[in-house]
Amino acid sequence: MHPRPVRLSVFKLALTLALSAAAVSLVTGCSSSVAVGDPASFTAISATVSSLRVTETAQLATHTQFDGTKLSFYVNGVLGGDSEVGTISAAGLYTAPAIVPVPNSITITSASVAHPDYPKGTVALAIWNPIPIIDSITPSGFPEGDTQVAVTGSKFVYGAKVMWNGKAVDTTYVSSTHLEAIIPAANPGTYPLLVANPDPGSANSKTLQVQVAPGQVKLKVLAYSGSDVRVRNALNLGLDVTGTLNKSVTLTINGVPGGNSTLGTAVSNSDGSITYQAPSVVPTPNNVVTLTATSVDNPSVSVSQNISVLNPIPVLSSATPLTMNPGPPATTIVLTGSDFINGAQVLVNGSAVPTTFNSGTQLTASVSPTQPGNLDLQVLNPSPGPATSADLIGTVNGTPPVPIVPLSDAARFLNQATFGATDADIHHLSLIGYQPWLNEQFAAQQTLTTPGVEQALIVNTQPTRSTTDVKCNAETFLQNRDGQDYVENAFWQQSLTAPDQLRQRVAYSLHEMLVISMASTGVERMPRGTAHYWDTLAADSFGNFRQLLEDVTLNPMMGQWLAMQGNDKGNANTDPDENYAREIMQLFTIGLYQLNDDGTQKLDSTGKPIPTYSNADVMGLARVFTGFSWNVPGNTSDAAWSDCCMYVGPGIGEDLLPMQSYPSHHSTAQKIFLGVTIAPSGTGDPNGDLKIALDTLFNHPNLPAFFSKQMIQHLVTSNPSPAYISRVAAVFKDNGLGVRGDLKAVITAILLDPEARDSAAAAGNPQYGKVREALIRYTHWARAFTAQSRTGGYWIGSAEDPIWGLGQMTLRSPTVFNWFAPGYVPPGTSIEQAGLTGPEFQMTNVSSVVGYLNYMQTAVGSDDTHGFDIFSSYAAELNLANNPGALLDRVNLLLMSGQMDSTLYSQILSAVSSISVPTGSADATNAALAARVRTAVFLTLASPSYCAQN
Repeated sequence: MHPRPVRLSVFKLALTLALSAAAVSLVTGCSSSVAVGDPASFTAISATVSSLRVTETAQLATHTQFDGTKLSFYVNGVLGGDSEVGTISAAGLYTAPAIVPVPNSITITSASVAHPDYPKGTVALAIWNPIPIIDSITPSGFPEGDTQVAVTGSKFVYGAKVMWNGKAVDTTYVSSTHLEAIIPAANPGTYPLLVANPDPGSANSKTLQVQVAPGQVKLKVLAYSGSDVRVRNALNLGLDVTGTLNKSVTLTINGVPGGNSTLGTAVSNSDGSITYQAPSVVPTPNNVVTLTATSVDNPSVSVSQNISVLNPIPVLSSATPLTMNPGPPATTIVLTGSDFINGAQVLVNGSAVPTTFNSGTQLTASVSPTQPGNLDLQVLNPSPGPATSADLIGTVNGTPPVPIVPLSDAARFLNQATFGATDADIHHLSLIGYQPWLNEQFAAQQTLTTPGVEQALIVNTQPTRSTTDVKCNAETFLQNRDGQDYVENAFWQQSLTAPDQLRQRVAYSLHEMLVISMASTGVERMPRGTAHYWDTLAADSFGNFRQLLEDVTLNPMMGQWLAMQGNDKGNANTDPDENYAREIMQLFTIGLYQLNDDGTQKLDSTGKPIPTYSNADVMGLARVFTGFSWNVPGNTSDAAWSDCCMYVGPGIGEDLLPMQSYPSHHSTAQKIFLGVTIAPSGTGDPNGDLKIALDTLFNHPNLPAFFSKQMIQHLVTSNPSPAYISRVAAVFKDNGLGVRGDLKAVITAILLDPEARDSAAAAGNPQYGKVREALIRYTHWARAFTAQSRTGGYWIGSAEDPIWGLGQMTLRSPTVFNWFAPGYVPPGTSIEQAGLTGPEFQMTNVSSVVGYLNYMQTAVGSDDTHGFDIFSSYAAELNLANNPGALLDRVNLLLMSGQMDSTLYSQILSAVSSISVPTGSADATNAALAARVRTAVFLTLASPSYCAQN
């Protein structure tokens, strides 16, 4: 029985050995290429590709001795990989990362799980950027020119470029689905657009065909220095061309290609600008020619610019004879020079005399001087662009009459009463006296600003405006903020050349007291209205203050500036605007505190100043100033109330007419102010209430001293004595004929008062005088030396920049308080210690002083080809430059009324004399003489003694 179990055990052993042998046979069969027992054979891997793009996959193949051998996979040494280098599954499926790694080549390794120490298998793969996909572009089509497009799609990478017509264009990567690009499409047509991703693995998207339509070409002429040019001179204009890459234009003058010798010629420059060369003679019958630029790319698009061709500046070289006897009989003088125009007049001491035009280089004049002394000769060319030559000084034999007014005193008076003394005015005043000169000025016709500004707006606003097109006229006159340049140009011309100098100078002072400003958007957009406001002040300068107050109140520019225009009556939730009510009291008429007739403050029992008005007075007066708006003749509808542009055209418009009343918008509530009560009423009476209010302010006891003191400060001295103020205020109250507010009488009283005219007392009083405003210093220089406008447009721009300019500009003050307040006291100065005021010091600092010096250095050095548009040839001064003493004496009289102190005189004389005058070369001689003149003038203008008016 026992042997059976043993046989069974042997069987099992035999079976085990057989199975082992079979296994060995399978591993070591003759067909195997791997040696039995090679460790590397357990981890060998391979891939069918050597590169793939981001996010793509690759299945690795494994080559092991046993199909069931387990492997571990690593990417750049990271088991299973990661998001930066890609991931690999346990089955060997590799997925590339979403972004190309750096470097872009990765290595996959494999290791035996059972035998981790066996050698590892490896596969290297390069990772490439994806192939971009475009879904759309916006806009899908566009006109020629530079266009920004948005390209949307997917798989865009940083550095991707939009390719336009085979070339890369400026591209901004926003995201993987969004690119922005600037497409330069020079010409219409159909062009290919695609996106190119960069290396590694650079790839292009599909191509889209994009339609480029003919461009919306736009042309704009840029008249940086105005559109006025004198004959034979050149005018440079900018040209802005948009909507096309083809910037070329054709040019015509009055329809003539390129122009001609009669109309002037025009050429395009390499920088895109245009140069117009004026003809040698002003075109007739119209001096305004039209330059038209037409796009070569789209000939249906053109732009025009009117150009005003003006007469030349006459040059007076000599006169024969220059020495003559008093007449009668009259002396015939032959004047020679250049650029004389038919119609030119010879001026003798500023007055026209009978003149015969012989040629462009010769005039004959009949002169009958009645008194010995100097004879100031000039030539005045007529309009368009009237211009006066520099002075030539002749002599009338005999003993000159004793002047009624010494020359120095005449110059000093004129520097208070005008924008600057001239040689002719000084000598004229010295012979006739103060009051006759005032009478002449009171009788002089007003020089208007508005027509010139309006004409400039019409000429320079393109396209040409139709007189019947309300919208276009509104854009020309009432919505034209660029037109403020013409207001500034008109001021320069008026201040330098207008014969009614006293009127213009008083208007200037009034505009600094009754302020409006183009710094306000509402005023800025109405240049013609702003010019008319100036003319209103000038017209009322010799009238009555009551009329001035009413005209200012109803002026639409003041309405824009201080919010009275359109000031409604209010309701339960809203009160009327109080701005004008406050300022008409504080700044225009009565001031903050009650005054004595000598301008000193009244004090209460505790020694404190007494307020002139309260907030309740402001509220009551604000109700008066409701219900006034645009003046549309015959129309008081709500549309007219709120619309500035219903009635407008050349010579007419709401910007020119005083505001009219709208009873339905006027407050009917009770109005209590300054001791006056206007009872409530059922219907609005804006005109009646306004009369009561203005009469109340006009008759207020503060007004005479308040107004008189400020006018004295503007014209004569910053710290007038109480007695001076009292004398002028008395004239304001009664001109001697029972009339209150007579401005002619007030101006006369200010300028002829002993405190204004006693130069000796003024020189000995350290508290006397005032700082000359920088702008007045400039006009003084220009008038003294017969400065002219090179273009005829008086185009020097705004001078308000304190660093590069004069630190102020007319009609452009930053606030309702002007550039300086009448009561300003410079802190920490001897002026403060003395209890005095220095109004103009409020705009005086290190920057403004340096700015003034730089500005005047350029102004003094400008000539007929370089520098500012306004320049002086210094003809009379050059004739004296060989004698430094005589030269400086003339400069001293013209600029400092002969008051230059000996120290300053010696310093400037030394500087002038140090400039040697060579001989042998006419150019070198003339340059040295000019340097002497400019040195004498500039050093005088730069001196503190000049900057303080005494």
